[in-house]
Amino acid sequence: MPWEGGQYRYTKGLLMAIARNYSMMSEGLELRASQLITNPWSLAEYKADFDMALQSIGRGRWTGAISSHEFRDYRSFGRLQRLIIAEILGINDYELERLGFHKIRQIRSYGYYLMCRHLNEES
Repeated sequence: MPWEGGQYRYTKGLLMAIARNYSMMSEGLELRASQLITNPWSLAEYKADFDMALQSIGRGRWTGAISSHEFRDYRSFGRLQRLIIAEILGINDYELERLGFHKIRQIRSYGYYLMCRHLNEES
């Protein structure tokens, strides 16, 4: 776990793992092949922190509930938020390119970076 000076630090890799496992978080969160988090309190804290950080990077009001698996239903969210929501929904980069997104990996990485800054209170 990324502890630094007695304080927990979020990383982009951790946030990406949460996004990829978002819809199955109640079953556990696999950070690495050998590390599965199943403690319900830890899972709830990870999800709450992720939700708060995702809401902080755009204009959309992310509540943590996946109201629809249709990407078009998230049009009111900001571009950074939408790229991370696409990862939660399992939408691949080729589909996002077809929808008009460009430099997807760089922009998504920047979104995770901003989420880390928010969670690590570096804003």
